[in-house]
Amino acid sequence: MPGGTNAGPNPLDVVCGSFGTCQEITYKMYATVMEIPLKSVACSVKAPCDLRGLVGLDDGAIGLKSIDAVITIDAEATDEQLAALKGAVDAHCPLLATLAKPTQVSTTIKKIDSGAAPAEDGVKPEMVMGVIAAGTEDATALSFVYSSESKLSGDGLDSKLVMPLGHEMIIDEPSSMPGGNDRGTNPIDLFCASFGTCQEITYKLYATVMNIPLTSVSCEVKAPIDLRGLLGLTDTVGLDSLSAEITIESSASEEQLQQLKAAVDAHCPMVDTLQKETPVSVELKRA
Repeated sequence: MPGGTNAGPNPLDVVCGSFGTCQEITYKMYATVMEIPLKSVACSVKAPCDLRGLVGLDDGAIGLKSIDAVITIDAEATDEQLAALKGAVDAHCPLLATLAKPTQVSTTIKKIDSGAAPAEDGVKPEMVMGVIAAGTEDATALSFVYSSESKLSGDGLDSKLVMPLGHEMIIDEPSSMPGGNDRGTNPIDLFCASFGTCQEITYKLYATVMNIPLTSVSCEVKAPIDLRGLLGLTDTVGLDSLSAEITIESSASEEQLQQLKAAVDAHCPMVDTLQKETPVSVELKRA
């Protein structure tokens, strides 16, 4: 990816990780309530995506095509117990519910102009155009499968998340959640981060191609959720809406920034993923 240095995981691997760890925590909670002794639960997630949509070559396929997960459970339980557990998690996992239905997305931009000129940039227009040319010549050149591997074991809700390019993090719940020890961010906040960073990267790519000066771009994401759905106390499960405020440091005109926003709104993979029904499949197997 032009300008990428692999300093951290990319946004689409992160959304896979947020989904997988949300599944694991929900499995642990429902196994506890259903008195199913659970030694560990692991989740392997794969999500194909064609980045020709990101660069404007295929407006029909911009976001994730699907999310496919394999849950591996180590538990002393009957097949009937595990089937009942999977049914409970499928019905109450917040991120499964969010991804499987359209979610309302709203974004606003705020301009600041410090007068600072953009620094020498590692993202060059010719680099981005080279990616577009590759996608034009070969329909499969920009097809990728994003993924994550994670495992929750032990007494708490903390899960070790491993990304395909070697990045690792601990995902947990705050201490206000039974079993949470706040050893890492929670899956929903991680999901918000995947959206915000995907927005920022898409802004950077399109500003480069459109020759719009961009000193910095930052994104603040908010996603209200009622966790009574996770606990089975209401039929509303997952996120109904997500909003983001994008702060752009640039000397560009307001008209240029609105044109940039329109391009990003139309081609950001995470915007497209949230605004549509994404096919989600979860397979359960024993360790």
